[in-house]
Amino acid sequence: MSVLHLEQLENIISDGQLKDLRDFMINCKWNNKMPGGFVTNYPQRLVNTFGDGSSVNENGELYGNKWVSTFWTAKQTQNNVSLETKTEPLPECLTNIIPLLRVHLQKIYPQAIINDNTFTIAVCNNYIDPNMTISAHTDDQEWYPPTIDGNPIFASLTFYPDGKPSRDKYYSRFQIKEDKWKDIKLEDNSIMIMSANTPHRVLKHKKVDIPYFKQRINITLRCTYELCENPLMNYISIANHSRYYKAPIALVGNIKLDLVEEMLEKYNEFCVNNDYDIITYKTCEEHDNKMKYINLYKKYMKKNNYMSVKFKCNIVTEALSDVCNYIENL
Repeated sequence: MSVLHLEQLENIISDGQLKDLRDFMINCKWNNKMPGGFVTNYPQRLVNTFGDGSSVNENGELYGNKWVSTFWTAKQTQNNVSLETKTEPLPECLTNIIPLLRVHLQKIYPQAIINDNTFTIAVCNNYIDPNMTISAHTDDQEWYPPTIDGNPIFASLTFYPDGKPSRDKYYSRFQIKEDKWKDIKLEDNSIMIMSANTPHRVLKHKKVDIPYFKQRINITLRCTYELCENPLMNYISIANHSRYYKAPIALVGNIKLDLVEEMLEKYNEFCVNNDYDIITYKTCEEHDNKMKYINLYKKYMKKNNYMSVKFKCNIVTEALSDVCNYIENL
């Protein structure tokens, strides 16, 4: 079953809650030109993310374990160096409305699997220029739990801070692919619930429509695995978004500094341009002991009946160590 449902937030949350959310997103920190997977590339938009692994209860309160920082591969072609990234908890303006969004989800999709980890990551994009885009992609990675009919879903919130475009053709060129690509109009203050395996993209404005461009802020709320079910994928979901959307803290590895300097320079260029502290490279012999932590986590999987996982190269030593330490201290 393909999930696609559009609704106005005014029908789900209060006017005060909507104003608080809009004000927060308009005034929050936005990151520009965060080094991408190859370090020389970057998102063609402003970005940020919230969510540290904490759960949100039915009263909109954060609770449970949180990951203060996370680790991910620093560069796709150089997985012998990890990037440590700071996390940030969900803001109150989001935790207040998440229970209401879950009720709405259950109402329109009664078969949805909902728990306190539903909608606990907020991936945020800010399109301030008519040439800003997001490439075609899906969001059905293994670190998202199935929610409807065995597939992950997400809730996409849209805001036009300077008022809605004057004509439909001037709206953001958000598209999904079914048999072919088609436009989906994302209205101001709207929520779209969609299957994560649906290809989607945002195209740049047509040249003729550039004078009518309006800034658009998008918040994509995604789900995480419960710690009691899959602690590693809970961590990895936070680590992935923090790596590509948040401020870096340090590079970590066990190779010579001169092999890291070019990469370090790219990250520090970002830090300078976005008013963050300069980061350094930390050598750590334990970085080379990945199999030690893979084997340890496998023991925990069996002992605690955790879901099985594939130990891909983007699951770095430090990530496995963090999760194993969490389990040891339960």
